[in-house]
Amino acid sequence: MNNKFLCNSIEIDLSSTLDGGQSFRWHKFENGFNGVINNKPYFIFQENKKIFVEAEELNSNDVNLVFNYLSLDVDLRKISKKFENNLYLNNLFKKYYGLRILNQDPWETIVSFITSSVSNILKIKKNINDLCVLNGEKIGKNIYDYTFPDPIKIINFGENNLRKIGFGFRSPYIIDACKKVINGDILINNIYDLNYDDALHQLTKINGVGRKVADCILTYGYHRKDVFAVDRWVRRGLINKLGYNEKLQNDKLSIKARKKYGNESSYIQQYIFFGEKS
Repeated sequence: MNNKFLCNSIEIDLSSTLDGGQSFRWHKFENGFNGVINNKPYFIFQENKKIFVEAEELNSNDVNLVFNYLSLDVDLRKISKKFENNLYLNNLFKKYYGLRILNQDPWETIVSFITSSVSNILKIKKNINDLCVLNGEKIGKNIYDYTFPDPIKIINFGENNLRKIGFGFRSPYIIDACKKVINGDILINNIYDLNYDDALHQLTKINGVGRKVADCILTYGYHRKDVFAVDRWVRRGLINKLGYNEKLQNDKLSIKARKKYGNESSYIQQYIFFGEKS
């Protein structure tokens, strides 16, 4: 195992970024996090105010992959500066500076956020990691070093087995997503090129996927900056701290916030979510 420098620690908060409800396959150890990116296990850790990545046969391609996954190219200072006159948002950026939006695999994100419906982070983690252990391929020495299963493997595993390992009412929705991807009803890679409304339309073809889940998939799986996912935590921040009308449903709040914050929408939403939930 060898490691390479990624960035100074001030540029990313590993805990809030990797363990804050965006991804569910990072596991915290005393000095860092172990997880899988693009079917390879990595260990990301902090040492002497610097962030490093460690892996077997680590090379420059790995470093670039992890750098992009962590969105270290995003200028957080530039984003936060735009909102320094808003007391609430300015305080959020100061308090949680270093929180970044991960650039994840779309398929894993689709399954993960279908699983997130009416659930919590600990349960989602258990569901997703059990799914990988039972259906993925072992790729490393740690207990959760498995690939994420493709739609065919999940179809073969079946709805009943999904229910047995705790996916509950979400099980048929995951199977429906698998079928639509396999049949070509949803072309995962094409969604990158669609405008927001068309991308939303594609994802909401999946049974059980509404606007909030689709917005999460677009934010974390497609790295869309113009998306504003609204759950109960974000709703609370919008209404109690930013003065939005409490009579508005979440979908309407999302539309209004997207119009206001534009290409900073995803980061504003993420900082509100983390701040209100903490």
